[in-house]
Amino acid sequence: MPKIVRSSVVSSSDQSAQPEEQRHALHVYYCLCSEFLLVIDADIRLLPRRRTDNAIVVSNSRRTYKLTAEPSECVIVKRREGFEKQYRYRCPRCNLWIAYEMTENRKRGPYTYLVDCSLTDIQGRAPPNAVEDIPPVEVQSKA
Repeated sequence: MPKIVRSSVVSSSDQSAQPEEQRHALHVYYCLCSEFLLVIDADIRLLPRRRTDNAIVVSNSRRTYKLTAEPSECVIVKRREGFEKQYRYRCPRCNLWIAYEMTENRKRGPYTYLVDCSLTDIQGRAPPNAVEDIPPVEVQSKA
């Protein structure tokens, strides 16, 4: 009678041996309308910001992320140094402007820029600086 030999491989992971930052490596962000838009390997509040418009700078070569915003129009913006071509991305649900790049194809350029205050880490809640305080307008009645 032939001899039957079986082998099996058991794989396990001990999460207690991993550093705290590796266990919680992915961060999820939502649009202001609560639509899921971004999962990234870093806290976007800690990423560098662009001086011209305070956009969050995501390095396409150093960061792993998935942006589910839909491509939108190409806009030419006037800056102090000249003109800038932006390929914009919008929320598929509410059409809010979320991000832009300088190249036509997604993640082909060096950076993706996230518009300031367009994303939140808690679904259904806007970031504290998303809405500006508007001073009340005094109405004078004619008597």
